[in-house]
Amino acid sequence: ELFVKYKEEFLVRVSTETGIDHEVLNEKLNRIDIEEYKRVGVNPERWRMTISRMSEELPQAEESLFSNLDILGKIYTDEPRLREGAKAILQILRELGMKMALVTHANEAWTWRKLEATGLAEFFDVIKIVDENGHKGADDWAEAVEYLGLLPTECLSLGDSLPGDIIPAASLGVRTMWLHNGSTWSAYRTGEVPEGTIHSA
Repeated sequence: ELFVKYKEEFLVRVSTETGIDHEVLNEKLNRIDIEEYKRVGVNPERWRMTISRMSEELPQAEESLFSNLDILGKIYTDEPRLREGAKAILQILRELGMKMALVTHANEAWTWRKLEATGLAEFFDVIKIVDENGHKGADDWAEAVEYLGLLPTECLSLGDSLPGDIIPAASLGVRTMWLHNGSTWSAYRTGEVPEGTIHSA
């Protein structure tokens, strides 16, 4: 949600300042962002790299692109909005004695800031933060399952990333639920949906 919000704010500002069509900017931002994501992971510095490459393709917009880079930085400072009922569900699972792990691919400082701001850290037995400069895979999910002291077949993985959450977890025998409406980003929708995966908003 924050990514969508601030990418759009950035695009509108640059389009207004430069006169470059919004769709032209949008195409370049999304294409280069995905290429950089595949190359360097989710390190927040990816945005500077993305903007630098955009400025090479649109040299007339270089000043505007860099002067508005701070808009994208708000992704990492704003508190994310929790889905309605999320805490209540986690509380019920905790009271039932359900073991829970968080496996996230993100900047470590940003992850802890979000968890503290939302009060979600207390619900998890294991918090596994995958290196922001790499990519989340089966080894990361296997480590979380091992920390919980469970068999993969005793676990359910919920996630919005098909290649980072659903496919690697399913490869271990973990049951999977793909929250595919949580993200419209194409990089999170690549690959074949494993058989038996539950689809959920």
